[in-house]
Amino acid sequence: MLRGSAITAGKEVVIGYFGPSKIDDLATASLWWAAQRGLKDAERDLRDRLPPCRLVPLIKDSPWSDGASALAQLIFRENVAGVIGGMDGETTHLAETIVAKAHLPLLSPVATDKTTNLAGVPWIFALAPGDHLIAPILATRIVASKPQRIAVLLGNDHDSQWFWRELNKCLLHFDCPVNSLIIVPNEDQAVKEAVRKSLGQSPDWLVVSAPQSVLVAIIREIRCRKANVQILCDARISRVDALKSLGKQADGIICPFLMATGAHPSEEFREAFQKEFGVEPDYAVLLTYDAVRMLLHAIAQSVEEGHDSINRVEVYKRLVALSPYRGIFGTIEWDKVNANKCRVVPGIIRNGKIIPELQVSN
Repeated sequence: MLRGSAITAGKEVVIGYFGPSKIDDLATASLWWAAQRGLKDAERDLRDRLPPCRLVPLIKDSPWSDGASALAQLIFRENVAGVIGGMDGETTHLAETIVAKAHLPLLSPVATDKTTNLAGVPWIFALAPGDHLIAPILATRIVASKPQRIAVLLGNDHDSQWFWRELNKCLLHFDCPVNSLIIVPNEDQAVKEAVRKSLGQSPDWLVVSAPQSVLVAIIREIRCRKANVQILCDARISRVDALKSLGKQADGIICPFLMATGAHPSEEFREAFQKEFGVEPDYAVLLTYDAVRMLLHAIAQSVEEGHDSINRVEVYKRLVALSPYRGIFGTIEWDKVNANKCRVVPGIIRNGKIIPELQVSN
């Protein structure tokens, strides 16, 4: 039984953003830009149907300290209709624990960890395709090459562990066991030693899943050693910061292509993003933009009921009913636990961009 509190339709509506705003790194800056752009465009398109809205970033230093307390305070102090975030699986889980108690919709545009939607909490909407959709297509891609040896370099963070759990399950299903697995701490010397040991096994495939800084360091070390090995990574390798940092060193890496069929960001959107950051927008950027727009559409539809207040349950129901939603990411369609069930295909990085591997000419 869903229950929710009402927010005043005549007042400014606040959208919580479980992430930082004033940051220097490209990964998080690009998401904040997309969220702001989504709010601006929704206000333009919905005009009089939408009450005044404000996007409030909640993380300054740490999601576990100031972010969590800021979200809790915002919910009980302001006219909050929903939350966008977090920046990865761990921060999304943290936000989930708070919004579930407050009965507030949370739209997660970045996390691929399927467990965000498996706790039976109806308030959570996962826009990024989950690892349970990603892993089978990557495992099939590996198995098709009939590998003799597979090595794995794995971060000790939440997202890396859950990605590997799903991928390993699929590899075992194909009777394709892994020959070596090394957990890599975030230290330069540890990265060098882990890469050396892995390549010493002469693997056909090297699977890498790690936080962004470790992931980039691992790829650079592999390229410096000029190893003849096929590299497969999780979706984080296709984020704007990783592609920009690695440049040509990322070419040839296999990873999930998360753009839905028919993704169509406008030329204006692409040009504005490229002018700001010097790169193409990635899946997380497009999904963050769509998440804000979906939430604002749900709010506008709730206001159209003609009530003086907006019930959060009504906003939730409107979000459910928006599926399938046609955004700049492509079609977003909820499964039974409100997770996007769009099709995933293998991708390959070429000239600083990720493209569906099927588009690569022989």
